[in-house]
Amino acid sequence: MCLICERIKNLKKNPHFIHEFKHSIFVLGDHQFFQGYSLLFFKEHVRDVTELSPEVAGEFFKEVVSAGKIIQKHFQPYRLNYSCLGNQVEHIHFHIFPRYTQDLEQSSKSSPWFFSNQFNDHLINADQAIQISKEIKKGFSHGNMAE
Repeated sequence: MCLICERIKNLKKNPHFIHEFKHSIFVLGDHQFFQGYSLLFFKEHVRDVTELSPEVAGEFFKEVVSAGKIIQKHFQPYRLNYSCLGNQVEHIHFHIFPRYTQDLEQSSKSSPWFFSNQFNDHLINADQAIQISKEIKKGFSHGNMAE
């Protein structure tokens, strides 16, 4: 079983859990190098978006956009970066990186992955994850996002 499939099994009990969509699970990232960093895991084990039917792909991409809108509304970054590579874990998932004016100015607009060697310096504990996730969940509970 792949790492993401393993994580999905008990994700609703995980302090990083934010929301379950029809096709995906939205979670807060383990680190917060970029405040609001989160991920969207496709529920089924599928290696690449090209393997999805057009209908499922369209619905899934709407979920990606909805997750991004929630992060945008809550954290108000300058922009969002999305990454769906699958090179290390062959299971469809998106990384959502909020980017702020200050970090874009300081980093010469580098890719978020440029900073990956610093991610572990910004790991969050379960209590922090619960608090941040709870705040983000309010965007769904107030009916602000269509799924």
